[in-house]
Amino acid sequence: MASKTKSSSNINIYPLLMSFIDEKAPIFEELPYDWRNVDLVSFSDTKKLWDFQIEALKYAIRALYYYYEILNANKQRFWNELEEYSVDLDLSSIMDIRNSESDVWKILNRYFYNEGDKIPYSNFINRMGFWMATGSGKSLVIVKLIDILITYMERGLIPKTNILFLTYRDDLIKQFKIHFEEFNKSQSGKILKLYELKDFNSVNNYKNFIEYPIFYYRSDNISDVQKDKIINYENYDNGGNWYVILDEAHKGDKESSKSQQYFSILSRNGFLFNFSATFTDERDILTTIFEFNLSSFIEKGYGKEIRIFDENLKIKDKSIKDFDEDKKYLIILKTLILLTYLKKISKELRENQELKLEYHSPLAVFLVNSVNTIDSDLKLLFKLIKEITSIEGYEKILNSQIFKMAIESFNNPINPFDENESFSGANIDKNFISNITPLDVLKEVFNSEAPGEIEIVKSKSEKELALKLMTSEKPFALIKVGDANKLFKSLVDEFELRVQETFGDEDYFSNLDEKEHINLLLGSRAFYEGWDSNRPNVIVFINIGTGEAAKKFVLQSIGRGLRVQPVKNGDRKRLGINTKFSISKKFILPIETLFVWGTKPNVIKQVIESTREIIKNSGIKIELKKNIERINGNKLFVPYYRKVKKSININELKNENIQKYIINTIDYNDVKIVLKSISDELLYLFYFTKDDEPIEKIKLLREIFEDKNKDNFFKIRDNKKRLGWHECIKDIIRYINNFVIIETISDVIESEEPIIHYKGIKIRIPKEEEVNKVRETIEKVYSEHDEERISITGKDRDELELDFIKEHYFIPVIKALDREVVKNLLVNILNERSEIEFINELKKKSNYFEIFDWWLFSKITPKIDSVFIPYTDDNGIVHNFYPDFVFWFKKANNYFVVFVDPKSTEYADGYRKIDGFVRLFYENGKPKVFKKEGLKIIFDLYLFNKNFGSPEKYQEFWVGSVDEFVNRLIKRFETEL
Repeated sequence: MASKTKSSSNINIYPLLMSFIDEKAPIFEELPYDWRNVDLVSFSDTKKLWDFQIEALKYAIRALYYYYEILNANKQRFWNELEEYSVDLDLSSIMDIRNSESDVWKILNRYFYNEGDKIPYSNFINRMGFWMATGSGKSLVIVKLIDILITYMERGLIPKTNILFLTYRDDLIKQFKIHFEEFNKSQSGKILKLYELKDFNSVNNYKNFIEYPIFYYRSDNISDVQKDKIINYENYDNGGNWYVILDEAHKGDKESSKSQQYFSILSRNGFLFNFSATFTDERDILTTIFEFNLSSFIEKGYGKEIRIFDENLKIKDKSIKDFDEDKKYLIILKTLILLTYLKKISKELRENQELKLEYHSPLAVFLVNSVNTIDSDLKLLFKLIKEITSIEGYEKILNSQIFKMAIESFNNPINPFDENESFSGANIDKNFISNITPLDVLKEVFNSEAPGEIEIVKSKSEKELALKLMTSEKPFALIKVGDANKLFKSLVDEFELRVQETFGDEDYFSNLDEKEHINLLLGSRAFYEGWDSNRPNVIVFINIGTGEAAKKFVLQSIGRGLRVQPVKNGDRKRLGINTKFSISKKFILPIETLFVWGTKPNVIKQVIESTREIIKNSGIKIELKKNIERINGNKLFVPYYRKVKKSININELKNENIQKYIINTIDYNDVKIVLKSISDELLYLFYFTKDDEPIEKIKLLREIFEDKNKDNFFKIRDNKKRLGWHECIKDIIRYINNFVIIETISDVIESEEPIIHYKGIKIRIPKEEEVNKVRETIEKVYSEHDEERISITGKDRDELELDFIKEHYFIPVIKALDREVVKNLLVNILNERSEIEFINELKKKSNYFEIFDWWLFSKITPKIDSVFIPYTDDNGIVHNFYPDFVFWFKKANNYFVVFVDPKSTEYADGYRKIDGFVRLFYENGKPKVFKKEGLKIIFDLYLFNKNFGSPEKYQEFWVGSVDEFVNRLIKRFETEL
């Protein structure tokens, strides 16, 4: 797709597709069974996916479901709905391809229809982007996505076609292969095999029906000509029926812009998945389905915090007459002093036996623009380090007034994610730094007790050189560049360096985590991507530039420095924010921080802030007020559900009311035949190697297929989609593990925060004054105990009502007066007519509840608030039912927790929800009484339907009006408690 970087206009560009799917598609847990019946957690025998990686896959699945299941892969309909949803954007003007983009137009015009001077973007809307920070594990998500696509193709949910993975460097392809093989080894049943795209035609001609071919290639080697490694996309077109997965494939040279069009052509009748840490193109951002960029990554506690030193780093100056020689040493000394400080506190943390932490050994990374030119940045940097560590330099620089000046002028760094550019939370201890001596720097950074000349240690690798002092046994620095041999000759000749024998490791760079004596890494852009290490704590950018390519490089390299892991093979979340480690906070925070210097710090700051700007465009979060005065210390009880394991004994299980497994007649008969003909040993190898109690479960699997047990465990439905015997056995084993031998038991807990959605009312309004108007109105309603109506679009009519309801859990309650206008601009407010009518009517009846000592109620937002009732639908699938409201009533020592759903509910669906409620909260036909801290608690449920009428056993749960709800509620309370 043609590159279109974010404009400087007032248009708020944000991940539109992500917001759209949140509004339009069901949450993952409520998707049809075949769509959500996938393993999102396990990756290999040793790896599981993190929460945010699972969330990325859930969003992808929801988007695929909406596109293929709801819209039947109709691109024009998808585009029309997006346009209708994004009332605040003129999508066509932003995204359509214009004939002014001549190179792009020529390529695309052959495959896609045009409308005069434009090709509508509806042609390309079958795509989704994953904006995920460097270090967030995109590779694992990509491999898992491939597995999900194959599963969906097997089930006939999406068209069966080929998968193509593209990235722009050989080392990234190698990394993909490693992760792919790791995943593949843990799989049973599926055989996934990688092939180069060049082999596509031969693989397709000799199809192997037991394996799934996955194709890969270098994205920058796809062109419109066929050479040796360069291939012509037309020869692999496949009718445009590719699932194309791009990993940073927008990078590379200028030709990458043309390549983007080839990817769109290859996927025109399939789907395109675009992964990157650095989206800048408006089209890429708008079609992003999952955003977890640098800003979100850090905000959620993953990876190091970032601090930027607001001072210019210069090692040369064109106007030499104005250039103070001492200045070039000053910041270099500061980086060495800071690294010394970090090395010292890292050792203290490691040596603390009580903490049992295994933090990395800090490393400083210097990234330069020029390497092998005369007066290159790298040579000038080397010269400075050589001067500082020499015997003469030790007295002149290290052990001098310049060193003291460096310590005394240590300014606090800026937090780029703080809107006020606050210097608070600098994450460094100046008192500790003030006590660092020149000898400390020699010991910690240069591995020496005394100054000395630098000698060069040559590696067998053509891209690495090591540096060490003659007074030390171990190298202190590694130089990693594209052509190390040329640099080696240049450094030896210019600086008359002594050369030591080749060091043993072929690839020193890849073992940096273990080689903790390497404290400095000097390099160019040759290594910043595809490198995984926890060690960087200091990054210094020297003359990197200010263009788009430079900005992407800055973002990517900072991302590479963010990894943190307090315990090996443990969680990658920071501990500095954990109150458990507050005593050691002054040591932990610096180690969990990446400190950045640059020739132009403002450029670095702007690059990082730009990622945060996109988050702001997605919506500014405002927090409403918790009604502390009304809660007044009263307990807020909510249901709690736990799984209890039952006996694996067929005689006990068949007498219980177990949820039945829905199965097609053919699948049932096929599985029954397979189970009769296969041995226990093969069943174990195919299905039970990771199960506990495999012998008992194999026995149970066979027993439930005996004729006498059929009706106890199965419900035959020929309209149920066939899975095939292999997938069906796997699914039945999941059924046994989750439903047959496991039972859900209800309990009650006191919750400090049963409702949390009020903390994240998201507003997406372009004008800041309108956002401020909402904030000001919230304060006014809260202080004046009244209601206010406002417009947020500048139109004559009011679209919002902010209401002070004294019995509500949070204040104010925000209601949408014009749902169609407000629905895309505010999230987590009341926008359903039935909810608003219920609340308005309830306000008139609140005096009816004076028979209680105290009462409170709250709106529930699905998935965000953890107040729900599990129930099973007619297909045997478990869903979470989130009623619209929860009420708490108290009289003496009795509590009444009541769920109310005023939506006009379809009866069949309502019956299943009632069945789920009764199973959990009733005993022997009466409400179950829970006892907690001397209190008696019961739960109740009311569903609304004005066209009242239902079977007798459900009638007590249905009401037709607020009046009836109030009267029934009071009567129930008086009867039951």
